Amino acid sequence: MSKIIKLRRYSGNPIMYPIPKHSWESQHVSNTGAAVFNNKIHLLYRGEGDFYRKTCPTWPVAQIGLAVSSDGFHIDWRSPQPVLDLNNEHLPQINAVEDPRITQIGDTYYIVYVITSLYGDQLGLAVTKDFVNYEKKGLLMPEVSQRTAGLLSEKINNKFVLFHRILPNIWISYSEDLIHWHDSKIIMTRKFNHWTEKKIGIGAPPVRGRNSWILFFHARDSNDIYRLGIAWLDLKDPGKVIKVQDEPILEPEEDYEKFGFVRNVVYTCGVVALDEQYLIYYGCADQRLAVASIAKNEVDI
Repeated sequence: MSKIIKLRRYSGNPIMYPIPKHSWESQHVSNTGAAVFNNKIHLLYRGEGDFYRKTCPTWPVAQIGLAVSSDGFHIDWRSPQPVLDLNNEHLPQINAVEDPRITQIGDTYYIVYVITSLYGDQLGLAVTKDFVNYEKKGLLMPEVSQRTAGLLSEKINNKFVLFHRILPNIWISYSEDLIHWHDSKIIMTRKFNHWTEKKIGIGAPPVRGRNSWILFFHARDSNDIYRLGIAWLDLKDPGKVIKVQDEPILEPEEDYEKFGFVRNVVYTCGVVALDEQYLIYYGCADQRLAVASIAKNEVDI
């Protein structure tokens, strides 16, 4: 496969905007996890509204809302209130819960999200079976300050697999119980004088392709531009990288991607398979939500 892969933007982008009358999401919506439940796409997204973070007074408090789509492009319903808010967290002085990534294992949907507080960024874990009732399970790797993480949709050798970022690179770790983690290692690194120069992290949790795990990732360059890329991981050993496309698959080009709360950002937390394509949901300039697509046969190796 020598062709350079590029995502195709949906012509109706952006697909979600802030709702001014909802005080918790009145300013920004972005960075959504995505999963299929009851034949509909469920999006857990980051909403930011009228209240500001105590440790960063210029940035609004973030909470997590739910949107549902029958076709993947048009939003049929949005929750009037956050489904994951600042309550029942295991850290004091919480500023935000944000950037959720959803993984289905069996009949359970595991949500890895970011908690920001006076003490930095931590990974939180919540679970749901119906996208109505949610249970917060506590912190993942509480000894490490980090963000940008998601679980693999299958266990490997009866172990959960977590992709995460200890700055500035992508790591993988394994656990039998989601509490004790081991065999941690770096699997992808930033490159100097490159669009990944500043930091690199997963986008959505990897999706299973025909012969590999397909990882849609993001990176930030020295000019603070965020782009999306693609890599392929071994099916039996997802810590083994088979291939990384050197060129980005999506970068800020449209006005809704270049201008907003934070300029020049495309950032994904969620990918779903729909018919013969993948839908890649991405935040635009930290203010709106959009979707792009790629045919499955274009990314299978």
